[in-house]
Amino acid sequence: MKNPIPTETRHFLAEVVSWAFFPPLVATVFFIFLIFWYSADLSEGLRWVTFISPFLIFIPLIFFAVMYKLGWVSDIDLSDRSQRPLYLVVFIIGLAIASAILYFLQVPLKFFVYTFSGLVMTILTTIITFCWKISFHTAVTTSVVTAITILGGARYIPIFLLIPIIAWARVKLKKHTVSQVIGGFVVAWVVTEVVFYLFGFRFFI
Repeated sequence: MKNPIPTETRHFLAEVVSWAFFPPLVATVFFIFLIFWYSADLSEGLRWVTFISPFLIFIPLIFFAVMYKLGWVSDIDLSDRSQRPLYLVVFIIGLAIASAILYFLQVPLKFFVYTFSGLVMTILTTIITFCWKISFHTAVTTSVVTAITILGGARYIPIFLLIPIIAWARVKLKKHTVSQVIGGFVVAWVVTEVVFYLFGFRFFI
């Protein structure tokens, strides 16, 4: 049966989904949300943001801009797998520093564990990137959605429906294969579940 939605429309929708769930955007928005959710008040939240932002947002963003200006990366998606490791290493260092800062600030354990799980997931997906173009779109969103479900409970399970939509968009745009988007989902889900479990948090707590 012929698809009733024109090819151009499907391509446009895939572009919208990809931009809406751009990994750095998704990770940053959820991270800032958690900061103000778990901080005692606005001033404490702003203090956490002040300490964390340079390493988690500004340095990675500036470094990417420099890489793009110098021609080290060809597009914002880092479509060429060989162009990914350098930026990801810088991002991992920033995330590691941010995790350490949160630990010493003695933020609530749930908040720290989410950050630490993101660090572990990013390290693992970066290692995989050296030999295979795993999907960071599905990996990052899966990490966030899994954390939401663990922290918020079973009522948030429907959010997982975002994953196949994002996977479809990435495959439609020919940015990834089906196995690559599935790989991103599996790695992120397993890592997030295991890290939270090791810190004593269970699914649907």
